[in-house]
Amino acid sequence: MSLLLLGLANLAADPSIVITASREPVPIALSGSAISVITAETLTAINLPLAVDALRLSPSVAVASTGPLGAQTQVRIRGAEANQTLTFIDGIKVNDPASSSEFRWENLLSGGIDRIEMLRGPQSALWGTEGVGGVVNVVTRAPTAGSALFGQAEAGSFGTWNLGGGGNFGSDTAGIVAQGQYLHSTGIDTSNSGGDKDGYHNLTLSAKGVWKPAPGTEIGLVARYTNATTKFDDFDYVLGTSADAPFASRSEALMLRGYASAGLLDNKWRHQIEVVYTDTNNLNTNADMFQNRSDGSRTKIGYQTSGTLTTGDIEHRLTGAAEYEQQSFTSIDADPTALSNQHRTRDQTSLIADYRISMISQFAIGASLRHDFNSAYADTNTVRATAALALPQGFRAHASYGEGVADPTFFDLYGYFPSYFVGNSHLAPEKSTGWDAGIGWETGGYSADLTYFKTRLEAEIVSTYNFSTGVSGVANATGTSHRQGLEATLNAPVADWLRLQASYAWLDASEQKVAAGLAVRELRRPEHSGSLTAIATLGAARLSASAAYVGVRYDTDFSTFSRARLPAYTLLTLSGSYQLTKALELTARIENAADARYQDVIGYRTMGIGAFGGVRVKWGS
Repeated sequence: MSLLLLGLANLAADPSIVITASREPVPIALSGSAISVITAETLTAINLPLAVDALRLSPSVAVASTGPLGAQTQVRIRGAEANQTLTFIDGIKVNDPASSSEFRWENLLSGGIDRIEMLRGPQSALWGTEGVGGVVNVVTRAPTAGSALFGQAEAGSFGTWNLGGGGNFGSDTAGIVAQGQYLHSTGIDTSNSGGDKDGYHNLTLSAKGVWKPAPGTEIGLVARYTNATTKFDDFDYVLGTSADAPFASRSEALMLRGYASAGLLDNKWRHQIEVVYTDTNNLNTNADMFQNRSDGSRTKIGYQTSGTLTTGDIEHRLTGAAEYEQQSFTSIDADPTALSNQHRTRDQTSLIADYRISMISQFAIGASLRHDFNSAYADTNTVRATAALALPQGFRAHASYGEGVADPTFFDLYGYFPSYFVGNSHLAPEKSTGWDAGIGWETGGYSADLTYFKTRLEAEIVSTYNFSTGVSGVANATGTSHRQGLEATLNAPVADWLRLQASYAWLDASEQKVAAGLAVRELRRPEHSGSLTAIATLGAARLSASAAYVGVRYDTDFSTFSRARLPAYTLLTLSGSYQLTKALELTARIENAADARYQDVIGYRTMGIGAFGGVRVKWGS
């Protein structure tokens, strides 16, 4: 993924510019896509320790957690599955081959994040497999000129400690920023049966370095390391609820990205090469005894070139890229004779082209084409097209069409626990097509948008179960899964000291079962959802209130293998800070302030109201 993030640090501070919409920076107003940007201002104001909780503020995003802080958390966009959300952190694809090609959202701490871009709809033509529901791009703090040290400390309910800090050292030609964060929580007893508490701890370290040896030339390195452990309970399939057990899961991830870029012809012709490597390890224990582990790795080599030609007020930009990626997967069981002991690899070579023609503040049209050579499947082609047009009185129209592909996961193909789950090596990739159209409005700092979308998914990989043998598996559905919805957003600076942000989404998503015509509503996706955030700055004090509403949705009750209704709930977060001095700031937060009692997944209890307080410090510039 060629994001040019470190060399474009100024873009990270400008929410009107995004990179996910075109592999190169482009104004949101001319992107033609449905995009949300969660800024550093919002992240700092709500002050939640996990980044995933901020995603609840974006339309058509469903977040489901299997318990307290650190429990498995899944993100679904526009009704797509969790492994159909493509996620990047600082240009590194973080979907884990060893975790069903999902990103482990429960382990992404919010400290040091500058912005989160959310591009909704099928995006495989630009970004490849898993880009079915959309793309989430997380951008962390970039090195800047000057020297600074920063830190934070917080404590509160559920035995929670949150400590972090780092430093930035740089000049006009080189710089480095490094930071670390440690989050610990004693947690709650998820089973609510008087057993042990299911705690969590997470250590995350990251660094970015950049060097500009000449004008238009940049060399950079990104490194990120996470080590997290979550305690969790067993599940009682007779009672349909969690049961106390001394289980624990440790997740370790190392991510590296190096790149070099250069601009020729007065920076109108840019080139970039990059090498990306990720290594993940997921270890499960029972009473500290080894049970099993799954390891994954991803290596990618990429080259991208982009040329810009301006004729009068018209700008043409052509971008081409070539990528090679190899994935590996290893699973190891405590029983050395178990069939789940395996090692698998696959690779893919991709060619990408993207063309845009635009007139500043007037219109833009874009088209993208991708061809993937996959070692495990037939070659695939995906396309994408976008259009944006400025209208009178600050209005703009936008539309996009895209195709998405999601390859079967290693678990889908080869299984993991063969006694209970058998893989299907004959699976084909899932294929999605979708379009959206909307109208936006912006004037005087106010902005609003209303977008309708419709997608269809073919060859959806669905679960199967043989009641006579008790063995589950997967298969490609023969019919089509349909999803449609409406998204609305509002950003209103109602006063110099007060800003309101709101979103609403209606979703109608059906899942096609194995036989054509047997479609049912998708699980864990609310039909109605929304959010409202208010941020007030009163001198040295900053106050925020954020409410995320999750409507009625359905889940599987495994005690009866039937569908059960999950009631709607609202998560209210109240946060505040007070700047005592230039270097010292006090913080306070109440999570789940209305003490909502809810479950995202049947049988898994979540945390109630909690209070937290702390300090932030910063020295230097």
